[in-house]
Amino acid sequence: LGNRPLLEAQGGYTGLCSAKRIRGEQRLENKDRRREVEDATRIVLRPLASPLPLAFFAFGSGSALQSALQLGLIPPEEGSILALVLSAFVFPPLAVAAILAFLTREGLGATALGLISFSWLSTAIILYASPPPATSNVLGVLSLILAVILLLLGITAVFGKPILAGFILLAVARYSLNGIYELTEMAGVQTASGYLGLVIFAASLYGGLAFGLEDVQHKTVLPLGRRGEALQAFEGDLSEQVGPVEHEAGVRKQL
Repeated sequence: LGNRPLLEAQGGYTGLCSAKRIRGEQRLENKDRRREVEDATRIVLRPLASPLPLAFFAFGSGSALQSALQLGLIPPEEGSILALVLSAFVFPPLAVAAILAFLTREGLGATALGLISFSWLSTAIILYASPPPATSNVLGVLSLILAVILLLLGITAVFGKPILAGFILLAVARYSLNGIYELTEMAGVQTASGYLGLVIFAASLYGGLAFGLEDVQHKTVLPLGRRGEALQAFEGDLSEQVGPVEHEAGVRKQL
């Protein structure tokens, strides 16, 4: 009886050691299982051409066509013809560029391209269905909504791709002016939007050429202002390119 507390203490110590040993074995087993899964898993990456030159040139072309209508170079009576051109020549390349951007793991860029592409399709449908030179409150509200969304995306892009961010912010200004004109029918706003569209066309020529040369030469030819992770992603080695892929959408089990 006198040794009972000592025996109980020894028994408790033995139980504690057994519990620690079991937990240690479970951790080792989990590590072995995780290592087996990692060894058996292969993530295949397929090289793709950059969709940015296509996106820049398509967006710039659509912007120039819309400016031509706003500045009177295209008569309002040909609005339905312009609508067909926008839906056939501008929307499809932007939609394709958005899909390719998702496949190249550029989520924010793909989101912007997807929204912009379908905004062009919406504009074409409304332009085709409305008698010239009528405005549309629906299109005005849509343009302002898209301007707010693109503003958020543009602010995000500033930290890595300032040139791309500047282009997005130009688009924000254009969508804002278009929205204001559609809601107010102010001729001065329409003219300002038309001239801004020509500036966007010129910027798109530079952006499309710069990204195209970069994709062909595999180095920066015209300044693009990449910095931070955007610069590292372009100039880093393979381990830096694919290192975080196991945590990206399409690999992890939840978005």
